[in-house]
Amino acid sequence: MNQDQERIHDAYAPVHIPPLVPGRCAEALMDSDGYARCHRADHGGKGEHHTGGRAWTGRQAAGAVRVRFGVPCGSDCIYPD
Repeated sequence: MNQDQERIHDAYAPVHIPPLVPGRCAEALMDSDGYARCHRADHGGKGEHHTGGRAWTGRQAAGAVRVRFGVPCGSDCIYPD
């Protein structure tokens, strides 16, 4: 089977998509259900992004994405899903 490892890696990396709500963070993380958007207000990429029990820093384009699992919503999550 010929699988492109870079494409497989990119399928699970955070992406930047336009926000649906003005003022909401535009970062999203791709998961098995599609995209999961960051719960925080626009924070200019400072600090961690958060969605569905996961927090992450970095961007796909930078190649330095770090994902943490089991992270509950905090006071910064003003747009929970």
